[in-house]
Amino acid sequence: MGIIVLFHLVGIFLLNFTKGGIYQIALDIVPLNIIFTVLVVLKYQSNWNTGIMIFGALGILSGYFIEVLGVNTGWIFGNYQYGDVLGLKLLNTPLLIGLNWFLITYCLGNLIENFKISKLFRILLSASILVLFDYFMEPIAMKHGFWEWQNGNIPNQNYIGWFFTAIFISAIFQFTTWEKTNKVASFTFLIQLLFFLTQNIL
Repeated sequence: MGIIVLFHLVGIFLLNFTKGGIYQIALDIVPLNIIFTVLVVLKYQSNWNTGIMIFGALGILSGYFIEVLGVNTGWIFGNYQYGDVLGLKLLNTPLLIGLNWFLITYCLGNLIENFKISKLFRILLSASILVLFDYFMEPIAMKHGFWEWQNGNIPNQNYIGWFFTAIFISAIFQFTTWEKTNKVASFTFLIQLLFFLTQNIL
């Protein structure tokens, strides 16, 4: 948990208080940060079975291909395009974007598992929180060139698209059977939310 906090604190500092070469280095390591965070979180997945494998595969692939459809047609989220910050792209879409959808859904899903509510309400709650997460993430992502929107305006369609995409991936999380008790994952989601919230304040 300390490593995750440190990594995000360093990211906040480098992205907001540096310029030139150091700032560019901070952008260059964003893909490494995503991969590193996934590896740290999954290290604390206590039990591996076919359920988590199915969720992992479907979560990553569905997240990626929904973004492919979105960025190439404008049908899902609106008209946007990715910059180079998130690394290698295929079909105009960073390969890491599916991994990122998996990460945030997995981490938030583990947090919501603590709530004594039905699977349906967990799915709806997860989707709602992820829309809030995106609301705080969008201005920061645009500022640092992760992606850009046509005319610089974030359409309401984006949040509707996020809601239904999150419902789909969260449903996969809920309806696959495996041990969902990763405290590091729950903590990581809160840290990532604070990461974007803090930068909005700064």
